[in-house]
Amino acid sequence: MSNIGRIAKRENVERRAGKTGRLFRRVLKLLLLMIVIVAGIGASLFSYYYCSSRTFKDTVSVLLSGAEVPEKAFPGRTEVNILLMGRDLDRDRCGRVVNTHGRTDAMMLAHIDFRKRSADILSIPRDTLVRIPGYRGKRRISYANALGGPELARRTISEFLGVYPDHYLLVNFDGFEKAIDDLGGLAVTVGKRLDYDDSWGNLHIHLKAGKRVLNGEQCMGFVRYRQSNNGEGESDFVRIGRQQEFLRAARAKLSSPGVMFRLPEVLDTIREDIEGNLTLPQVICLARFIKALPPGSEIRMETLPALDGGGVFVRADLHATRELLRQMFFDNQR
Repeated sequence: MSNIGRIAKRENVERRAGKTGRLFRRVLKLLLLMIVIVAGIGASLFSYYYCSSRTFKDTVSVLLSGAEVPEKAFPGRTEVNILLMGRDLDRDRCGRVVNTHGRTDAMMLAHIDFRKRSADILSIPRDTLVRIPGYRGKRRISYANALGGPELARRTISEFLGVYPDHYLLVNFDGFEKAIDDLGGLAVTVGKRLDYDDSWGNLHIHLKAGKRVLNGEQCMGFVRYRQSNNGEGESDFVRIGRQQEFLRAARAKLSSPGVMFRLPEVLDTIREDIEGNLTLPQVICLARFIKALPPGSEIRMETLPALDGGGVFVRADLHATRELLRQMFFDNQR
């Protein structure tokens, strides 16, 4: 090859190297710019939430102090029992909401074991007949909260099952809807078409069968549905199956990226719609505990065993109930 050819070849290589270097520098600058933008957005969002949300500010303090770990959130405890309740709204003859304790439309008793990293939930049908402390005879368990608020509901559960709820959380339906909407909806499987209208109670349910993402109002209809517009009714046990499907969807949502960051916003939104004796560190602790359960592990969900499931009332099968309670709440060999 002549000197002229070698010089030309070298110039071509240098030109290509120069183009590659310039391209690399442009890509590097673009990446750095993107990092700066993302960091700026993150800092702006953090500043916005920190300044505008009391719960977010409190959450930051909790996380910085490490108060959300089970040893600090629940000192001296390796397991806790929590009563979860969804409250009905009472209305007068004109359909207006009145300020009462309200009956519980859903009632679940959760057992959290931090040492074994397990969670069990027992659903209790709202029409279960029990003795309510201070009242004669037997009544539906849903009336315990209406007659004496959460404390009477806790005492009723304790005397009925022999399990005292250490903590309770009561949510009314407005708060339920707001929380789901703030989380961006939940993906649930609707087993069949659900159609029901109750204009007096302002409840309208119209859901097609299949897997779909439901907003807050639709989720409320999903867990509350009891009968169709043509009068075809369902037992409490069928509805509890949908409530448990809802809980599985909520757990899946809690495990998705970014959701934990939005929990303070959710709590801010529903602050006036919830009642309970859980502190913020305890709420954060429980949310992180559920999120961090081992992959593939299922939260055990059971329904109170009954002697019959199709009547106006539900009568517990006491023998089967005692065995189930032993497994879920008292068996330390699991």
